[in-house]
Amino acid sequence: MSDQILDSRVICHECDLLVDIGQLPDGYKASCPRCGFVFTRSFRNALDRMLIFALTAVICLLFSNLFGYVSLLVQGQEREISLLETVQVLFELKEWALSAFMLVIIIGLPAFFSVLISWLAIAIKLERVSPRTIHLMRFIGYLRFWNMAEIFFLGILISMVKVASLARIEVGLSFWAYAAFNVFFIAALLHYDKFQLALTIRKIVQDKQRVASAA
Repeated sequence: MSDQILDSRVICHECDLLVDIGQLPDGYKASCPRCGFVFTRSFRNALDRMLIFALTAVICLLFSNLFGYVSLLVQGQEREISLLETVQVLFELKEWALSAFMLVIIIGLPAFFSVLISWLAIAIKLERVSPRTIHLMRFIGYLRFWNMAEIFFLGILISMVKVASLARIEVGLSFWAYAAFNVFFIAALLHYDKFQLALTIRKIVQDKQRVASAA
């Protein structure tokens, strides 16, 4: 991971101070004594919450692509469009880069990210982890910075405010499903603490190695 974890020690991103954190009780957080940078937070039932929020986000994202997203009524003409139809229209207009960006960044990566978080939580709960699971966490951390779903949704809200004076706007089921997706997606991210997860994975791996050595 980007934090160099050695047992329960971590190097501060801000001031490079090596701090020994250890296992935190539920509801506590650890911060750098020199600069105040927050290293990690320990949430109660973090794995269960992360799994539930991530799976719910996947379901909401699926529903957001099945129905109409928003409809516009201008001069007696009404047009309804869905998220996937937006990608299709951009492609037909030969806006290939924008179409690919919409499909990958706005729909594909958030779905893939939510599925990976769900899989990671299930693997940890079932203790089906190995040292390679840390690499998966690192990959999830890379994907996290490419998430722009909430930025897209905010842009849609701003556009609707600007267009409201020119046309009658009605939102469909997909709009509310995508709004719910963003809420659950952000909630899953809040409970995704890589330091606490890494400690849990290391503990499971060490316990397995100890049992194997004893056998």
